[in-house]
Amino acid sequence: MPTAPNHSASQNLNSTGNNVISRAFALPVSVIALRAEAFSADDKTVVVSLTTKYSSVERTYSVPLECFHDLVDDLQRLNALTDTTSF
Repeated sequence: MPTAPNHSASQNLNSTGNNVISRAFALPVSVIALRAEAFSADDKTVVVSLTTKYSSVERTYSVPLECFHDLVDDLQRLNALTDTTSF
């Protein structure tokens, strides 16, 4: 009978010494709705809500604005990789 992968074998420590699960075993969550709700009072974070495919519960998160800058950079990098491999 198949068993789930042993995640303890795929864990390592990040720079702060916390256990981190390897991305090789992380399953993505299917997000079906993502909305920006508000800026924080100091304009350093954005309150976002998201709904996943297998749950009707809308979850709300406070995300530092810098994360969105990093996300845009990542999307641009991925787009550039796609452009160079689509010949």
